[in-house]
Amino acid sequence: MLYLLKTKSDHILIFINNLNNIIFSSTALQTYAWVIFACGLAVLLVICALYVITLRSAVKHWRDQMHHVAVVLSIYPIVAASALVMIVVPRSRLPAEAVSQEAVMVALYHFFCLVIAECGGTEQLVRSAGGADLETRVMPCCCWPCCVIPRPKLHKASLMWLRCLVLQIPIVQGIIYFILIVIWSEDFMLYQSIFVYFQPFVAASILSGMWGVVMCVRAAISVGRAPRPRFLVVQLVLIIVKLQCGLAKSVPNMANLSCVMNLHPAVFASLINNSIMMLEMLLISIWAWRVYSSPPGKDMEKVQRDRVVVAVLEDNMRSIEVKSIKDGIDNKSFNNNVPEN
Repeated sequence: MLYLLKTKSDHILIFINNLNNIIFSSTALQTYAWVIFACGLAVLLVICALYVITLRSAVKHWRDQMHHVAVVLSIYPIVAASALVMIVVPRSRLPAEAVSQEAVMVALYHFFCLVIAECGGTEQLVRSAGGADLETRVMPCCCWPCCVIPRPKLHKASLMWLRCLVLQIPIVQGIIYFILIVIWSEDFMLYQSIFVYFQPFVAASILSGMWGVVMCVRAAISVGRAPRPRFLVVQLVLIIVKLQCGLAKSVPNMANLSCVMNLHPAVFASLINNSIMMLEMLLISIWAWRVYSSPPGKDMEKVQRDRVVVAVLEDNMRSIEVKSIKDGIDNKSFNNNVPEN
């Protein structure tokens, strides 16, 4: 029978292999398997319902930017669905992780576009900034010792540079994960041996892209916008899918764990991590619903207060300069009037 399946199609063998994987996982978990699967499916349905509800609430305030909002909010059901797939089929961890992480990277770029659109577009943002400097010494670059990154003027060229910096995240991450999935499907041992060499490129791409997003958020705040709450609900998902999942992978290697219910420690750690991740997506979805149900904030009082502070500082500097010049003139006049012996 297996010979006939091989000669007919290799895809049937792959399906049988995955089916055996599901059966083994459910058998090892015994009666807990179907409870976990049912609870995971229920949580996923609630997250999908929250996604629709949040979109209906957001259309009142972001009608012109709804395509950006829809992409940003879609990360919660996508990440939750990927976590459920990893719970049901443990061997699908790498493809499911690639889907969830790529969704977050695409959402970061659309969040950048949403912030620019909220500020009225590139030209309006430049006019509102009034020749202000682009704050470049922000996370994660502000953590470097002796950070001496220059602060260019906020104009179209600098915003285009920020856009390219953010756009490279989904492109670079997609290429890296495509290469890893191809290697993983061909030779799992080779994948395990070279996986660590890709991590510096992954980290450099994400950190540089996040640097661009944070600079964009700072620029929007400087002109009276308040995108920080919406940035946090995206940033938390990035932390979960990268740092939390990375820690869950390293726990079985750092500690000598025994098998639990006939499950390998790595599979059990992945099960716990994905279950927690689904609950986290549910909580963040509720938070995102509250954030996007309210209109975009405008902290114009802060902008006016900052401008007053700057004006006061400039007046003080002028008065100090005038006083120093006057004192210098008085001293010179006094020295000229002193009689010589």
